[in-house]
Amino acid sequence: MGKPVVYFEIAGRDGEALKEFYGDLFDWKIARHAPAGDYWYIENVEGGIPGGIMQTTEEMPPNYVSIYIQVDDIQACLDKAESLGGKTVVPPTAVPGGMGHIGVFVDPAGNNIGLHKF
Repeated sequence: MGKPVVYFEIAGRDGEALKEFYGDLFDWKIARHAPAGDYWYIENVEGGIPGGIMQTTEEMPPNYVSIYIQVDDIQACLDKAESLGGKTVVPPTAVPGGMGHIGVFVDPAGNNIGLHKF
């Protein structure tokens, strides 16, 4: 059985402007997530998956859209991605607020793909 997409993220240098844009465009309810700083949660809409909007920092790409796939073992999946031509950009890392762990890799085409484990 395949692994599900469980989260998405939209990121850019002006997180507040992105929050306003997507909130107005799609009628999303969006609230700041205090432990994560410049990060906003998008209220889950019936039939959809949860997501967030993030303000990027200088050490990050200036903007990106990413999906997160639920996996059992983040490091094993990152290792497999690298063996298939991907590159790890965020090793297994705890998410603030007890929301599990993430890892991120770039696929051979340059797309950011996140991994998540509760």
